[in-house]
Amino acid sequence: MTGMGKGMIWVNGRSIGRHWVSFLSPLGLPTQAEYHIPRAYLNPKDNLLVILEEDQGTPEKIEIMNVNRDTVCSIIEESDPPNVNSWVSSHGQFRPRVSNVATQASLSCGSGKKIVAVEFASFGNPSGSCGKLVLGDCNAAATQQIVEQQCLGKGSCNVDLNRATFIKNGKDACPGLVKKLAIQVKCSY
Repeated sequence: MTGMGKGMIWVNGRSIGRHWVSFLSPLGLPTQAEYHIPRAYLNPKDNLLVILEEDQGTPEKIEIMNVNRDTVCSIIEESDPPNVNSWVSSHGQFRPRVSNVATQASLSCGSGKKIVAVEFASFGNPSGSCGKLVLGDCNAAATQQIVEQQCLGKGSCNVDLNRATFIKNGKDACPGLVKKLAIQVKCSY
């Protein structure tokens, strides 16, 4: 919706809300440029999208994309903090909620599905985004096998971002590099 200004959106007569792409955040970016259309709003075919534009917009810039919910990814860096849900506040003090507070890649299929394939796994300097991940010039060879052992056949899994887990024989090919752990899995019944 980045080409639009302000208005309303309906799918098959059901509102998915207002769009106001011209309302910018303090960073100068649209506060809401992406909209989720619930699958329950869609017909098998002949769907109708109605967009009421109150300002001048450029409808040619609207993009409609299908999202594959069976592909799940996690991309984290060694410099990332642990998940905020690892902590609990009690009497003004923060304390760990779990025994092992660590930065983790968290992957979850949902809807009774299980992880059936690890499509990509790299600990090093991978790049790209979900569905378009590529290996960098630094990669721990054991990553794929480690992720498969921890995740295959499960509905969800957590993979600790621990350098010692991925670097075998104590030989780090890129010791000065802050590493990323990028994982892409396929979920199915």
